Amino acid sequence: MSAREELTPKQRAMLAQQLGSALPAHNSLLLSLGESIRERRGMAPVLRRLLDAETEVDRLRDELAEVEAGRNPLLRCLIVKAARDRDLFVGWSNIAEGPTGLWTRAEALAYGFPRSRLDRADANGSSDLSCGDGHWDDTGFIAEQRGWLRRDRLADYAQLHLSGNKSAAFDLLEPFEGETEVRR
Repeated sequence: MSAREELTPKQRAMLAQQLGSALPAHNSLLLSLGESIRERRGMAPVLRRLLDAETEVDRLRDELAEVEAGRNPLLRCLIVKAARDRDLFVGWSNIAEGPTGLWTRAEALAYGFPRSRLDRADANGSSDLSCGDGHWDDTGFIAEQRGWLRRDRLADYAQLHLSGNKSAAFDLLEPFEGETEVRR
């Protein structure tokens, strides 16, 4: 059993935090050390272990950020990327069936969202891990039990809704099947 398997999640998070705060100060030292090590015969495994340790610290930092975000009510939403070619992310509440925020990647990171959630949204269309809500092939969302919001209209809807222009936002909805108009 390896040392990593023996640590509890809390211990792993604390270790990531401790190592993460120490590593940035030593990155230039690691790079110069790495070059020296490469020049010496038989030292490549040491450099590989150092790089593996840095990769593990990054992974643990991301894991800790996910745990912390899960405890923060402001970050408990689905992150949906508006379009593959746009730097725009929509926070979507599946409980309230509406937008919670609209951010660029830099703004979302500054707000506190973990990099891993934004990476999933970049790759899949959303941060969802279970059923694919908001993924690229998802057709849309139910919006506040008022109507159907096509995925390609999500960013426009969020922008209008969050700016207080709800009437214009509701104009972007389609009536539910069997209904003739959007519920207002």
